[in-house]
Amino acid sequence: MVRVERGGTTESYATGTLDPDTGEACRVDAMFDLASLTKLATTALVLSFVRDGALTLDVPFQKLMPSFLDPRSTLRQVLTHTAGLAWHRDYYKVASGIDAVAALAAKEELAYPPGRGYAYSDLGYIMLAAALSRLGSKPFPQLLVERVLRPLGIDETVLRYNPPDAKACAATEFDATWRKRRIRGEVHDENAFAMGGVSGHAGLFGTAAEYAKLMPVYTSGAVIGEALAAEARREQAVGPNMRRGLGLVLRPYIGPNCSERFSLSSIGHTGFTGTSVWYDPEKDLLVVLLTNSLYYGRDRDPYRFRIAVHEAIAG
Repeated sequence: MVRVERGGTTESYATGTLDPDTGEACRVDAMFDLASLTKLATTALVLSFVRDGALTLDVPFQKLMPSFLDPRSTLRQVLTHTAGLAWHRDYYKVASGIDAVAALAAKEELAYPPGRGYAYSDLGYIMLAAALSRLGSKPFPQLLVERVLRPLGIDETVLRYNPPDAKACAATEFDATWRKRRIRGEVHDENAFAMGGVSGHAGLFGTAAEYAKLMPVYTSGAVIGEALAAEARREQAVGPNMRRGLGLVLRPYIGPNCSERFSLSSIGHTGFTGTSVWYDPEKDLLVVLLTNSLYYGRDRDPYRFRIAVHEAIAG
């Protein structure tokens, strides 16, 4: 399904099925596994602590996560994926729970010197779930609700971890190797599932309408203030086919994964389950695209479909 907000008007369109095996029609109020779109909610929570002076962007990450091995990596580098962290590890095979999985991530040797390279990584955001919970003295989901979702007017029963009604959600992959079942209403990401469905890198479910309400954090400084929003939008890491702000993907100079019809000032993110959000300030255009592209397996990359949708919408 797709939600388009442009110049004060809103359109939502749903097609296809929530579960092809049952033939249930997709609906505009269907909840999807948002995958790495979760990272923008986590980043908003981080920046809310920065706003309050409880954190600084350039604090050594070890201050938040004392068991983290390398004192050189900073919070800013975690948010820009330049902290030296490897992209992924299969922690779900050996650990469960937020603290246990985060502790394993903290023990990883760096893949490259901090600030000297780039690797998109889940590991920093896995650790943030544990670190922010300690900092705020509350469970991570509660902090997210109190500091981000409620102030934005987001329905916390719709944008949430661990949705209670699986039938309200789009199905994803049949997990033939670990869970041995069709995944529906539970997070697809294995590490997030092992963490109880709650992590900073993945785990959120939601509708396009409620997720769209998160974007004013980055477009106008809701919750965090305009100065931090501008800092989040600023180019802080750049490479082949890649530009990064704080948490945000900035439209690359070459090979954008939205559309070349979106301006270079466009911001967004994508998720492994076939989800994406993109905002073009020059067009005042927001597109939230939610699909269950993993239903037939992980080899069906939604890249071309995503481009086609954004090309058509941008005009």
